Amino acid sequence: MDDEQQIVDGLYDRLDTAVAETLAARERVLTTSDDPHGRDVELSRLTRRLGELRAAEHALCFGRVDTPAGHSLHIGRVGLRSPDGEVILVDWRADAARPFYAATPAAPMGLRRRRHLRLRNRRVVDVSDEILDGSAPAPGDVVGDGPLAAALSRARTGRMREAVSTLQAEQDAIVRSPHRGVTVVDGGPGTGKTLVALHRAAYVLYAFPAVAARGVLVYGPNSRFLDYISDVLPSLGENDVRMATLTDLVGAAPTATEPEEAAREKGAAGMAAALAGRVRARQPRGVPLEVKVGQETLVLTPAEVDAARRHAIREGLAHNPAREVFREHVVDALVDLLERRTADTLARLDAEVAAMLGVDLDEAVAGDLRSLGLDDAPAAEPEFDWDAVREQLLDDPAVGQAIEAVWPRLRPEDLLGGTARTRADLALLDEARTLVDGPPEEVYGHVVVDEAQELTEMEWRMLLRRCPSRSMTVVGDFAQSGAATTIRSWPEAVGERFAHHTLTVNYRTTAEILAHATPLLARIAPGQRPSRSVRHGEAPRMLTADLETVRALAGEEGNGLVGVIAPPGLTEALEGSGAIVVAAPDARGLEFDTVLVVDPAAIESYRESGPRDLYVALTRATQRLIVVTPAAG
Repeated sequence: MDDEQQIVDGLYDRLDTAVAETLAARERVLTTSDDPHGRDVELSRLTRRLGELRAAEHALCFGRVDTPAGHSLHIGRVGLRSPDGEVILVDWRADAARPFYAATPAAPMGLRRRRHLRLRNRRVVDVSDEILDGSAPAPGDVVGDGPLAAALSRARTGRMREAVSTLQAEQDAIVRSPHRGVTVVDGGPGTGKTLVALHRAAYVLYAFPAVAARGVLVYGPNSRFLDYISDVLPSLGENDVRMATLTDLVGAAPTATEPEEAAREKGAAGMAAALAGRVRARQPRGVPLEVKVGQETLVLTPAEVDAARRHAIREGLAHNPAREVFREHVVDALVDLLERRTADTLARLDAEVAAMLGVDLDEAVAGDLRSLGLDDAPAAEPEFDWDAVREQLLDDPAVGQAIEAVWPRLRPEDLLGGTARTRADLALLDEARTLVDGPPEEVYGHVVVDEAQELTEMEWRMLLRRCPSRSMTVVGDFAQSGAATTIRSWPEAVGERFAHHTLTVNYRTTAEILAHATPLLARIAPGQRPSRSVRHGEAPRMLTADLETVRALAGEEGNGLVGVIAPPGLTEALEGSGAIVVAAPDARGLEFDTVLVVDPAAIESYRESGPRDLYVALTRATQRLIVVTPAAG
């Protein structure tokens, strides 16, 4: 390890130098740049780089690959070069690092050895080698179990850790996918879908600068889940990522609950057409428009009003912006009407004067002009500044009132009615805002959707309008679907064009726990093959106990993080043991060393998706599963 420590010391020296150089570069930009836009762009780049360098302080270098010829590369969290430009540390996302993740004894990719390093406080504390080319171990090789086994046996902390040093080949292939559109990743519980999605986000930010410029959104089912995964991307040096729930994106929180059937109806795609119909019903069709201008009353015919409406909606604008375009076309029509009326009035006056005096005034004026040598002069006509008239009409309150009568300004809430809002209403509110005021201003270059099987069609519409490029990583498992979702396949969610990957290896749940959950999986998802676990452990325990005993038992399970998963009606009664108590519908995506599943029959019958909620609960444990049936009385 001494040779590796010497190399690691040099890497940390270079890291410190890079941090100092980046700070100095930022200071120069701040004090010398006279181009505000260029300064901001460069500051953003340097700040991002500084974040990457500082995040790399923890376990800067975690791997090394060696060829039979003795060439080696060190793999780490960031890329570093020596002062003369030589690469001394390869960023884990770079193509050069791919063999570290993808090489196997069957396909060594030109490598003899893959070495894993474990650091603590800048010190090398463990080295483990894998011999890939079939050669015998040589002096200096340290063949061990590897970091994956250590990571899988490590106690949970209540926060997800990054897995940059332990990504497996099938996971890394998805992370590095060159696909620019929608990437869908499914697989059973514990197969690493969330880790893949988060590392994919970090890779996208590294590999696709145009995407990075517009930012990344990570969308999760609830704040507990986002809190659980919140450390992963910062530990990879990515801080310019927004993490959000439905409530965060819409900027409103549910204030009421409703039956599951009603929630599904609101989540169906047909609601988009229904809301659009409510908007159209508030736009004029076949009605006249009347407005008093001075002493005159002007009336546009239904045909003229319809023509103005067609001009407004032809541009694809939302209701309120289109209303302003409609107003402009209405004013144009009013000006045309005034011009015609003025011309008619002048013609009538001319005719009346000619009849009274027996003189054609136009001809008389023309004769006078000819006598002055102005034979080609036009007949005199009064001049009107119609542009000024148009501007006055645009600001005329009477015109505004007439417009409001046929095309009222709307608030998004006007389309939904009432004041109480359920969770399903939030996606409808977002749709209504788009119809009324236009699409959201905040859009992203890439969107990661976790627990994607939970989304309704209306929630998918909400996310897709925030990702115009359709660059997305979508992960989920339909066997874990909740009650309100209206989606049963990926094409229903994201359309027909996407890259599809299925993770098959379970890294979290032991084979014994998976075997216990398999009969339930066969019932809720008959066509889904169980994942293959790489670990063995204790057989699940079945107990009958009262709630007091459950609390005591949860407090006694001191080995690692303990979770108690119960029906929503029991969670409050189970607090106080020191364990984390979670209602079964909220357990998706979480993991614990030990899980007590309380009253599985009540979880299964609590709501329509109860069997899937129970399946989720049974697959949250990494070490021990205890299933508790409440004692009678």
